[in-house]
Amino acid sequence: MSERACPFGHVRASASPARRLAGRLGPPVLRPRTVVRTARGWVILGPVDQPPRGHADLLALVARYATAEGQTYSPYPGVWFWRADRPTTKRKSQALTLSLVTVVQGRKEASFGAHALTYDPLHYLLLTGESEFESTVLEASPERPYLSVCVAMPPDVVARTLIALADSDAGPVDEPVPAFVSRLDPAILGALCRLLDTVGDPAERAVLAPLIVEEIVFRLLRSEAAAVLRRAVRRGDEARIQEAMAFIRTHAAARLTVEGLARRVAMSPSHFAHRFRAVARVSPMRYVKHVRLHEARTLLLRGARASEVAGQVGYASASHFTRDFKSYFGVPPAEYARRLAAAGDGPRELQRTA
Repeated sequence: MSERACPFGHVRASASPARRLAGRLGPPVLRPRTVVRTARGWVILGPVDQPPRGHADLLALVARYATAEGQTYSPYPGVWFWRADRPTTKRKSQALTLSLVTVVQGRKEASFGAHALTYDPLHYLLLTGESEFESTVLEASPERPYLSVCVAMPPDVVARTLIALADSDAGPVDEPVPAFVSRLDPAILGALCRLLDTVGDPAERAVLAPLIVEEIVFRLLRSEAAAVLRRAVRRGDEARIQEAMAFIRTHAAARLTVEGLARRVAMSPSHFAHRFRAVARVSPMRYVKHVRLHEARTLLLRGARASEVAGQVGYASASHFTRDFKSYFGVPPAEYARRLAAAGDGPRELQRTA
């Protein structure tokens, strides 16, 4: 039986550069399938486990950025990559915000106490907020490295989209869960490809990338992940919390306190702090710190001097800023700026083992 005779087999044809690169990196590990011919035509016996259409393009895009082992940040804040050339033992990891993790090659396990989740090119991992867990790369080799992309989903975007989808029939879940695994949908995969396509162009990533992130959030909220996201970003005072988050994002350099933010949205400080953490999955001041550090990174990408950035993003102490920046991004801001100047605004900016 020839390859071309079977509609479910491979048909040799000219491939795009992205698909040729993906072919050199190696296909994902798939479970066996059986295809037989009957009087009624070709029939697939058993489950067919293969990634959605467009997987080869996403694999090539991730491989373009994840050129070294460990974590690599993209030029767009909130998108980063991970590569491992061999299986790993359990290691402590931390999720800082709502995040979508998509594996394009290999397989990984995330353990939350006694609860373990395995994800691969067929299944994404949704991290519902700030949490600590243990991660293990199960399948990887120098020829077929483990590769993944992680996209942070701003809680205010999730809350706003939830409000827009108020009539959705996705019900709540009884207990909060730190993470969720589901089959990768072709629409989400396509949005991820378009998001990574914008990363290399400054104008596109400034204008289009945020819109595509919103699309990804929208599609997740129209999927079986909706109930988990609803529980993660619990409604109640979300409109006022959303207002506070928007204010933080546009006034990060100002002197911000829990009391001042609570007063601005007409809530008591204790209730504001409680509801803020319930919606954003981080405390108000930790969210302020995240926003300031990402703004600092954006200024460095635009060529700002590291010595000037601390004050521009609201830090009164340069040493405090340097300590926070190094803790978050792996290197001090001056070293980060030096590497950017040496490498340019290219795909491989900085690697950090996390």
